[in-house]
Amino acid sequence: MNRFDFFRPATLDSALALIQPSAPQNPDDDGGTVWLAGGQSLLAAMKLGMASPTALVDLQDVPGLRDIRLEPGPDGQTTLWIGAMATHASVAASEVVRSFAPGLAALAGHIADAQVRNMGTIGGSLAHNDPAACWPAGVLAAGATVVTSVREIEADAYFQGLYTTALTAGELILGVRFPPTTGIQYIKFEQPASRFALTGVAVAKLGQRVRVAVTGLGFGVVRWPQAEQALSAQFDLAALETLTSASAQAEGLEALGDMHATAAYRCHLAHVLLRRCVAELSGSRLPPKAPLMRRAQPQALSATSGTEPSTGQSAEAVSAPAARDGFGGRQHLAASAARVWQAILDPVFLQHSIPGCEALVQRSAEAYEATVKVGLGPLSVRFKSEVTLSKLRAPESLTLGFVGQAGALGSGQGTAQVRFEPAADGGTVLHWWVQVQLGGRLAQFGNRLVEASARQLSEEFFRRFSALLQAPDGQTPSAAPGAGHAVRTLLARLQSWIQRFFSFLRK
Repeated sequence: MNRFDFFRPATLDSALALIQPSAPQNPDDDGGTVWLAGGQSLLAAMKLGMASPTALVDLQDVPGLRDIRLEPGPDGQTTLWIGAMATHASVAASEVVRSFAPGLAALAGHIADAQVRNMGTIGGSLAHNDPAACWPAGVLAAGATVVTSVREIEADAYFQGLYTTALTAGELILGVRFPPTTGIQYIKFEQPASRFALTGVAVAKLGQRVRVAVTGLGFGVVRWPQAEQALSAQFDLAALETLTSASAQAEGLEALGDMHATAAYRCHLAHVLLRRCVAELSGSRLPPKAPLMRRAQPQALSATSGTEPSTGQSAEAVSAPAARDGFGGRQHLAASAARVWQAILDPVFLQHSIPGCEALVQRSAEAYEATVKVGLGPLSVRFKSEVTLSKLRAPESLTLGFVGQAGALGSGQGTAQVRFEPAADGGTVLHWWVQVQLGGRLAQFGNRLVEASARQLSEEFFRRFSALLQAPDGQTPSAAPGAGHAVRTLLARLQSWIQRFFSFLRK
């Protein structure tokens, strides 16, 4: 670990005084001063070099943050308050929670293992917002409110994607307020080593409304509007028949695949778990189990939890092999193909476009070295990457090769294919596809988090790139032929690596 200071304040005021969001920070610092809750994710990230805070503020001694109690709500109804430092084990054992919302107590009681449940906290889980965590699904389905040191944030506004929340620098979660429900149920299909959810579904009944949240699909916790509409109109298994007969896209589900399960299998699990949640809440009996189909992807079915053997055994395998390895996308740019080609080969131009790019240096005619600090939520990693350009067909296409080392975690190499297509409006459609091969411990992890990260960072890259293309002449750097698309590569590959790192945190 890097050197850092440690504080353990005894009051909330003293804790808040230790973090000043407006105070200037050393530009070399990756994390500044950060809150420490249960430490189940943060300390692992620090050990891997993915988080480098200069100081930790331990919240264990701050009074009131572990409280679990009933409170009067703004409309006169009783609400449930769970303090941010309440551990999963304490929530699971709380008679207050069991009487108010037994489904929340059950959710907390099945997180990870006993060691993690006795240290991990609800506030820490929500702040980290792992894309396969359990608490985000329960909080989002319940329509709860996250209360911080400065404001109250509705769950729909709080969760903003992979490892991303509405929290600002220095903002501290104080607790979560749950509204009354007539029933809430969460069921997950576990990855056996980490006990994170391959897929998890939470269903909550709030009067006549029904809210459904899904975790583990790869993009962070999301609501399932089509399921909510069907169940709000008729809360029983029959209401789900139209859902299961439609295509996954029409149902509003989108997932990513990895070595543990394909995207199709994760969507299938969501249907299975949704039916089981509805059956539990409605007191209905599930129809007889259908015969298992041939296991096209045994690794997906092998992730059966020992405590819930039926969860995996009754789920039909519907995996479909990917037509092409890797991941990619397309982006419309308001500039001609010639202009885009010139810009994307300009190392200075690209440095301004790539999120976290600190340096982009040409080492030879077609070889470049870049230093990029990639951050996602509370985590960040600095990479040095060597990139080579080949198959340059101006202004139509090019190929990038890249290679890099990740220390003890392994190495990576791959290619990025980029194609420029003139658009009817005079602009350009940029198509890109990235393939990555990893070695060492990195090779243990799948593409699901890699692709999710790539999408997020790519959106930011193209937002900046488009803005620079539309800037008045003289406000963008001049071109240095041949430099480049290194960033494009970086983008995809950094994304790729960083997400593999994140994936490691759950092992």
